Amino acid sequence: MSMDSDATKSATLAFIYDREATRQTDRLDTRIALCREYAARLGWRVAGQWVDRGDAAVAERRPFWIGMVAAMKHEGQGFNAVCLVASWERIAYDERGRAQMRQLVSDVNGTCVAIDGGSVPPSSRDAALRRLRASGERVGPGVTLVRHNGATA
Repeated sequence: MSMDSDATKSATLAFIYDREATRQTDRLDTRIALCREYAARLGWRVAGQWVDRGDAAVAERRPFWIGMVAAMKHEGQGFNAVCLVASWERIAYDERGRAQMRQLVSDVNGTCVAIDGGSVPPSSRDAALRRLRASGERVGPGVTLVRHNGATA
C-alpha cells in the first residue's frame, strides 16, 4: 500500500450512528460492532458512537443525531468526516426523512456511508462510487457513499 493511501485512510474520522426504539440491545450492539469492525478494516479512526433510543429513535428531531452532526462539525475539521451506519434504515425508514437527515451531515461537509447500501437506488450508488474513485479514497465492496450538496446560506 502506498503512503498516499495510508494518509487518506488515517485522514478519515468515522462517527457511528444507530437508533433503537425498543429496549432490545442485542441487534443494536451487533450493528455498532459491525460499524467499528468496518472502520478498523478501512483504517478509519472512530470518533465515537451516537445512539437515539426509545421515542427519540423515531422522532423527526433526534437528539443524538443532532449531537453527532455538531461533533462532526467541531471534530471533523481537517478530516474526511463520515457518518457510518449499518444500513440506510438506521437513519430513517422513509427516503424523505433519510434525505433530510443526510443533508444535515452534508451541511457540515460530512458524508454518510452505509455498510449495507442495498436500499440506495443504483443510479445514486453508481454516481457515489464515481465520486469515491475521483477522490482517490478506496471503499470496500457493497458500500455506498451519498453526499448531498445543497445550497448553503
